[in-house]
Amino acid sequence: MEYSAVPGYYQDMPNLLVDRLTEIYLWSMGRRDFSRIPLNRGWAAFLEGEDPDYPVRALRRDLEHIRSRIESMRSDPTTAETRLADWLLGIVPSTTDRLTQLSIGGYFSSGKLWALHSRLRYFDPEMRRAGLPEDVAALVERLTHDSVTVTLVNLDPISPRSLIVQAGGYREHEFTSLRLGDTSRPVKASAMRFEIAPGAGERVVLAMRRYAASPTLNQPWKAWTAEN
Repeated sequence: MEYSAVPGYYQDMPNLLVDRLTEIYLWSMGRRDFSRIPLNRGWAAFLEGEDPDYPVRALRRDLEHIRSRIESMRSDPTTAETRLADWLLGIVPSTTDRLTQLSIGGYFSSGKLWALHSRLRYFDPEMRRAGLPEDVAALVERLTHDSVTVTLVNLDPISPRSLIVQAGGYREHEFTSLRLGDTSRPVKASAMRFEIAPGAGERVVLAMRRYAASPTLNQPWKAWTAEN
């Protein structure tokens, strides 16, 4: 069947809507859905081991983006009396998309307007706040339908760091096993606490059941204590 619609909104378009295709794959984790995503380069290719330089390239691009936005802010000719209310939205320097992908295996659906779908989320048990503790770095290297591979590193050469790793942005997943190197053990937890020695790092493979629980915004302090 041939279509003769003129390309445009709500009509036949050459745009593959890769963002939406990526969302569908991350929800289903089906290889058929994955096959629809162009795999030349980028995050999806990195997760398949086909673009190993993507994290470095993405970080450099984001740092350049921040620098350019800061310069735009400093050279902005408008004033509070002359600019429109949403004028500054175009030069906001915060950049989170690729950081979200690489650190928690997450993806903002529908242009960051609705919900965070991610495999992991981090909490600082010492400061009692969400996010990675100071000097702790994380890189999600692989996603499958029932596991996530992440490297956790303590960049501080002197002090240890404590980190809580939660299964899902809203604790909707459940960890079922933990593998460090050649050692594996079963677990049943929605969150786990890691103690990382000074200057140490490790690649961790976390098996999980996805969407095993109702989402919650409760922080995991009591949950990981009870389950571990």
